Amino acid sequence: MKRIVNLVLILIVTLVTVTFTLLNSQTVRINYYFGSYEIDLLIVIVVALVLGALLGVTAALGKLFSLKQEMSRKEKKIKITEKELENLRSLPLKDDH
Repeated sequence: MKRIVNLVLILIVTLVTVTFTLLNSQTVRINYYFGSYEIDLLIVIVVALVLGALLGVTAALGKLFSLKQEMSRKEKKIKITEKELENLRSLPLKDDH
């Protein structure tokens, strides 16, 4: 269900972006430090959208890697704890009464 919602949201954003760019098809002047360049607004919007998506993915990857490392450490700790518990269960009970 979550994937369907995400897909619908992506399609809506894409549709809005495409219709926005089609409505604004004039050329714009991009000023650099050493000059300027005229380019279609469509290209500027698409490049900005792609760069924004790439920056978002890059930012998410850092958090993803840290969470995977934390999960790996916790899984190792769980294995050690389970092994210790199994060793404790296999010890014979001694009753001094």
